[in-house]
Amino acid sequence: MLELVGVVSTMGGVTRLDRCSFAAQVGEVLGLVGATGSGKTAALEVGAGLLRPDRGRVLLEGRDVTRRPERLRGAVALVPAAPVGPADLTVAAWLELWRGLDGATVEAVREAAERLGAPAPERRVGTLSAGQLRRLALARAFARKPALYLLDTPAQGLDGDGLRRLSGAVRDAAAAGATVVLTAGAPFLPASLCDRVVCLAQGRNVAEAARGAADFEDRIAAAQGWAA
Repeated sequence: MLELVGVVSTMGGVTRLDRCSFAAQVGEVLGLVGATGSGKTAALEVGAGLLRPDRGRVLLEGRDVTRRPERLRGAVALVPAAPVGPADLTVAAWLELWRGLDGATVEAVREAAERLGAPAPERRVGTLSAGQLRRLALARAFARKPALYLLDTPAQGLDGDGLRRLSGAVRDAAAAGATVVLTAGAPFLPASLCDRVVCLAQGRNVAEAARGAADFEDRIAAAQGWAA
C-alpha cells in the first residue's frame, strides 16, 4: 500500500530521514518505533505528502507518487501529534468544518464521534483536555474511512476507555482492508496492536519484527529505550 524507498529528508540542516525504507501492506497495522528524534514523525509526514523527500521514492499502491503528493493527501488520513483546527469552535462546528473539507458524510462523522468517544458537541475545542483533543482528532480521521491511516502517537493523553476505543477502531479498519501506520512513545500499544514493527534510529530502518517472533516485544522495548 505505502512504501518508502531510500528516503532522505533534511530540515534546517538536520537529517530527519537517512535512506529510510519500509513498506506497509494492505490490511496491516504497522508500528514505527524508536527513540525521540528517530524519524517516526518525519516518516509519517512523508507518507502523508506533507514533506517532500530530498532523495528516494514514495510509492502508493505500487505507483511512484514522490512528485505527486496530492495523491497521497487524497488517500491518507493523518492524525498529527499536535491537534489542528480552530480552537474557538464548538466540537460540533469543528467536526462539520472538517467534514466538508474531508468529504466525509454526516453519518460517518456521527458514527466515528460516538465510537471514539468524542467530547460533547457543545464543548469549545479550546477548553478540551489533551485526551479529549486526541479523541476528537481520531474521530475526524476515522470518519473519512481512508485507505491509509497515519497515526502519530494516537494513544497520547488517552485513558483506558480511550485506548480500548482506539484499539477497536484500528483493528476494524485493518480488517476492512485499510492500512494503518502508527507511532508510539511506549511499548504497550505496538506490542498489543501491531502486526509488525519497523525500528527506526537516526532516521533509518535498523530492524523489523513481526508478531509471533520470539523477540517481537523485546525489539520494541529496545528501540524505544525501555530495555535495561
